[in-house]
Amino acid sequence: MTNATCRRPAVAALLAALLVPPAAPTGAAETKPTPVGPLRPLVRSVDVTVTNIDVVVTDSKGNRVTGLRKEDFEVVEDGAKQPVTNFYAVEGGALTVIGDEPVPPAPTPVPMAPPASPPAEAPASAQKTWIVIFVDNLNLTPFNRNRILKNVQGWVRGSVKGNVEAMVVTWDRSLKVRRKFTNDGRDVADVLGQLEEVSALRVATLSERKDLLQAIDDSVSEEQAVGKARQYALSLKNDLEFTLDALRSTINQLAGIEGRKILLHVSEGLPQSPGAELWKYIQDRFRSMSTPTQGFEFDRTTGYIGIVQAANAAGVTIYGIDASGLTVDSGVTAESRATTARVDSFVERTNLQSMISLLSEETGGQAILNKNDVTLALKEIEKDYTSYYSIGYRSLRPGVDRPHKVEVTVKRKGLKARARRSYLEKSPETRVQEATISALYFPRDDNPLAVGVEIGTPVPADRQNYIVPMTIRVPYARITLLPEGAKARGRLIFYFMVLDAAGKTSDLATQPAPIEVDAAKLESLARKDYVYDVKLVMIPGGQRISLAVRDEVTNTVSYQQRSIFISALGPESRGSKAR
Repeated sequence: MTNATCRRPAVAALLAALLVPPAAPTGAAETKPTPVGPLRPLVRSVDVTVTNIDVVVTDSKGNRVTGLRKEDFEVVEDGAKQPVTNFYAVEGGALTVIGDEPVPPAPTPVPMAPPASPPAEAPASAQKTWIVIFVDNLNLTPFNRNRILKNVQGWVRGSVKGNVEAMVVTWDRSLKVRRKFTNDGRDVADVLGQLEEVSALRVATLSERKDLLQAIDDSVSEEQAVGKARQYALSLKNDLEFTLDALRSTINQLAGIEGRKILLHVSEGLPQSPGAELWKYIQDRFRSMSTPTQGFEFDRTTGYIGIVQAANAAGVTIYGIDASGLTVDSGVTAESRATTARVDSFVERTNLQSMISLLSEETGGQAILNKNDVTLALKEIEKDYTSYYSIGYRSLRPGVDRPHKVEVTVKRKGLKARARRSYLEKSPETRVQEATISALYFPRDDNPLAVGVEIGTPVPADRQNYIVPMTIRVPYARITLLPEGAKARGRLIFYFMVLDAAGKTSDLATQPAPIEVDAAKLESLARKDYVYDVKLVMIPGGQRISLAVRDEVTNTVSYQQRSIFISALGPESRGSKAR
């Protein structure tokens, strides 16, 4: 039977979701939403948050340790011990312990014997694993990249399957998704193989440095040499800023996905202080003690800490691979034979590897350094996401976004726990916003509120933009309404974000919708829908709409995505459900 509808009496707001490049805004002016007065809280509540930390435990030889219980762990948050309340163990990709009880294995079937009762379920599997292979072509040379990616290809062929999915992205001053998430390891390996034909740009950087070293040798004064080195360091710093932005963007897109999330960053190092080895070179060339202080000006440690914070907030574990492997002393290479001084290899390597280690260790991963073949190291990563412990603890939260330091240790001697060292306590609002953004890239169809979406025919708004009408239906039976005398009150919050075919996104738009009905009519409303009409201003072309609806009383959230093509030639465009 078709449900009857009860339309919202107020006029729906017009939300401007203009898809334009951030640096060059265009399109119609934004029409402001209908003002909504101050909304007093529906209920007074205290959030009880369960913080979950995934922990890898190894012995002194690096072997994974299984068979531990929650009593074996100690958790300290911001200096205060926390009792472990939630616990499960994963071994070989399957749950083996939940709380204090082992997970029973599935019984062995008897051949040819008809089942006397429904078959028992197989052992519960662990949470899904998402692996992003980030190939940093800006900081790679072709030979080293291709050598390491051959190892990665062999690994993904056997490891990416079932509930393990991988995607491939590249960075060469432009962030490109080469393959979206898939559990077809052979497909991922093929995409990685194709990257051998893609330019790797570190060759140009090294060539530029070689010329610079000669120019420093030809300089008549230390001041002149410093000036030349500064220009080179500023160029590296600019490239590094964009690289960190690309990493942050990739990490943020993963924030709303549930499961274990791994970012495998492949590069030949990321500089803590761009050009650090040059200041030491100039010092040796001119026998000066003042030049090394120049390096402090270019130190970008704070930028890397920002990446750590973003990764821990999104639940992403970073594994940094230094593709340069085992290298010879820069002072005896062809580059240095024609120069007066020598590039200090220790300064250079420490500068390039220290931040890879920081990103990895602070997020619960490990850096893979000084290895020409990383096959065994990749297998260790696989052990990390197939054999681990999940430890949870409860605490009363004020519901605001706050960072926390956390330390997990094992009480048994000789065992080492590895986990992320900080996390961001997130409010329900932040979690929904992140999930709405992530759903633009990674489809999500959780719909406990039974939300229905209808997209109407786009109509021109002006010469550049179209108005796209959208009707959102939520059954009253799924909405929590609290009695207040003769009335019953509730509130839904709607979240909208749009992605165009060029990869540009709108700002996230949020609209609260207070609901107030006669308490006496609650029973009759049970078979009706609450209907919310909204209009989006969009440009022509293919668009993807991400929608979330949150019941503010219970924090129950539904996520929906739709694809639509808006033709600039006529009104024949139609909205269609995203796949």
